[in-house]
Amino acid sequence: MRTNLIVILSTVVALAANIALDIYTDLPMLIRWTIAVGLGLLATNALSKWSKLRQKRNNNEELDRQ
Repeated sequence: MRTNLIVILSTVVALAANIALDIYTDLPMLIRWTIAVGLGLLATNALSKWSKLRQKRNNNEELDRQ
């Protein structure tokens, strides 16, 4: 997966989390953004690991075909 796609998806997750927390809770802004950034970092970590596993799997399949 391209790095840009991981960054864009992580940013969208953080923004969506902040909007949802803003609409459904009365938490202060700093706490909302802290939670949103944390969720964005989790999304980044998960997407990065998934991308590495996917790339590794594709490389192993290429070796099997040869």
